[in-house]
Amino acid sequence: MNRTISVAEINEVVADKRQRGISQKFEDELTDGILQPILERLRRDDTLSLEIRNGYIDIYYRGGRLLNLRANAKANKFTTAFDKRYCDAGDWCPELPPNPCKAIESAEQAQAWVDVFALHKQIMDIHFCSSPKIEREYQQAVVRDNNRHHTGERSDYVIVDVEYAQSPAAFPERKVDYRFDMIGFRWPLSKGRRGRDVVTPVIMEMKAGDAALAASCGLKEHVDDIEALLRPASGEIFSGPYLLMCREMLRSFALKQRLGLPSIPKRMQGLEISEVAVKPEVIFVIANHQPGSSVLHRELRGLEAGKRADYYVATVQHTGYALFAENMKPLDKFVAKLRKKDKTAAPAVA
Repeated sequence: MNRTISVAEINEVVADKRQRGISQKFEDELTDGILQPILERLRRDDTLSLEIRNGYIDIYYRGGRLLNLRANAKANKFTTAFDKRYCDAGDWCPELPPNPCKAIESAEQAQAWVDVFALHKQIMDIHFCSSPKIEREYQQAVVRDNNRHHTGERSDYVIVDVEYAQSPAAFPERKVDYRFDMIGFRWPLSKGRRGRDVVTPVIMEMKAGDAALAASCGLKEHVDDIEALLRPASGEIFSGPYLLMCREMLRSFALKQRLGLPSIPKRMQGLEISEVAVKPEVIFVIANHQPGSSVLHRELRGLEAGKRADYYVATVQHTGYALFAENMKPLDKFVAKLRKKDKTAAPAVA
């Protein structure tokens, strides 16, 4: 049986480490203060995703940042940012609306930002047509399929954060910058609606298209990075960076529950996590692989799963991105099947 570690122990070990999160005052302004118009829009727009960073939040659309929101020291004033570099399509780019106040100090100013979301989305749509961010856009599709609507209520997985980056300042002695496409939990559907329970942390890496598989950061590099994250330092029982990642996920998950965001499935709105598995899962989500291409075979040839996590390749139920535990194929078996297929198939086309 997989060993677990209590949330209390995680909190004790990494309490003083730099980690993601926002202040209580920031949260209060979202739920019942000047930022409430933005939260209400997030609750009603499934094309948007709120992600929690170190002292600020980002709101994503199609994998791009629609709005960056940062608090001052007292969290009674918030600076805002929309990246005007999205407006790079010349005559085709819609004219930017009168810029709302760069600082939000009232609900009316927050509403002014909500009112320009539609035009900012259009600007981003046109930008992404010529400068696509397919992998990031697919990440948001994975979040939507596993966290929202009917599929989210049936999936065994929930994504808690996208574009996860752990602060190098947390463990400066490691001199490593840990970054993962998506992180979340596996909490099987069979658990129902229990109040307190154990979850398995999950790291997901997405590759969209064979060009992404052939890029400089391939699957082997991901395995190496993940094993480095999970390796305890000399004299330690658990890896500090892994416990910090778990702590950040727990905090983000609980905050999204309190905010009433639809990115938490209804069946998990009342979940109180008491323990997490010591050994996480790693899932490679490979989208739009061309079967006739040799890229995936070449990338997987000789690839071995690490020892500190359970490694899987996600397969789907016919199509879509909803993830189910029974559709996860162990990496070693997935690779072995490809090798067997290679021996019987005609030469592949690169």
